[in-house]
Amino acid sequence: GITQSIVLGQRNAMSMRVLVGDEVGTSPGGVRASEKWIWLTTFRKNLTYGSTDPDVPDISELENNEKEAIDLIRGLDRPSREAERMTTILADLGRGFQAMKDLGTIVEDEDEEEEEESADKNGKDPPPDATRVSELLLTLRDFVGERIDYAKAFVAIGGLSLLLGGAAERVRIPRNVRSTCLRVLADLVNLNRSVQYSLLDNDGVRALAAIYFAEFVDAETNNNEGDDGKIRGRVVKTMGAAVCGHPGAERMFCTSPEARKVIESGVGMHQADESLPAPPVALRRQCLAFLCDLLGPAAAKRSSSDYGKRVERFTPVLEYIAGTMLDDESEPDWECRELTIKTLRYVARNERGAINDSMKETIGTCGTKRVEKMKALNRAESNASISEQNDEELYLWKTLTESLEKP
Repeated sequence: GITQSIVLGQRNAMSMRVLVGDEVGTSPGGVRASEKWIWLTTFRKNLTYGSTDPDVPDISELENNEKEAIDLIRGLDRPSREAERMTTILADLGRGFQAMKDLGTIVEDEDEEEEEESADKNGKDPPPDATRVSELLLTLRDFVGERIDYAKAFVAIGGLSLLLGGAAERVRIPRNVRSTCLRVLADLVNLNRSVQYSLLDNDGVRALAAIYFAEFVDAETNNNEGDDGKIRGRVVKTMGAAVCGHPGAERMFCTSPEARKVIESGVGMHQADESLPAPPVALRRQCLAFLCDLLGPAAAKRSSSDYGKRVERFTPVLEYIAGTMLDDESEPDWECRELTIKTLRYVARNERGAINDSMKETIGTCGTKRVEKMKALNRAESNASISEQNDEELYLWKTLTESLEKP
């Protein structure tokens, strides 16, 4: 049977390393053009394992446990409708990504017509377009889901590299497909522990960070993501799913200045010499939620011995959000203000002295202003949603104040 020891093979680990080269704007050394799409080449080769087609490359060097995992998906021993459908989905995904590689993004009508004509001549179905690729990715997520064996098989076949590679390719793969790759990856990591461990074991968080920073506005070309923050927000969500709940991963993330920069930039904490615009609200929410999880009560229990150090490393971020994300004038989004209050409250409760006098003064001044404003609200002229938000915020300010006043 398939054991817990199955992780990505050497080729798949190499694919992830390729993702964090210059192609996505991080480490030196460069990425050869032939390696840029290695994640797709690896995936399609692994998917054709066991084929009798003479044109299929020989990949007999796969490890036995990888072959066993792939056999499970392909249903070679006892084919079932489920296995056959899974194989079809994976093959169609491979063809869809291959078409993007060969022709550029396949969202233009002329590209689709050209590909359909080519497919007709070869007697084959045309490859799925970008919308269909996104649908196939979501169907794949439903198939793999919480099924441990299928998840391990998907990892062994190069599935994580496929999702990361698809998310990292900014030229030929459209944003909606890239975003769906990240959405599916985050869901799979959340649903399945083996996927989480495989992502962590193979430098996946570093690859995600590289994707995140590649989305920053280019000062010369102004080539950015739109800029609704969707790609970066989903990168952060995937990071949170991979890191939170795993003590070792949390510790490594929190001790890395480069990793912490993801959260810092996501809430708008830029360096003095940077000219980046304010992050979109969706990204701010996701980064605050990630920070809240890293400093929340569950994290405090998991890292009781070094929680104080963790808070200390995030003190610059805490000072920033205390000064900019508590007041509705500087932070109009209610969810961001709510997450900020919760994060500060958790820190005040779990680590005495972590909220310094300067932060206390800032919080106190803003709190007095906000409470007076909310109490003065005319409920008769306000809708129910605004009144509920006010009540919730009043309660949160009350609990934050009580936590700060405790000796």
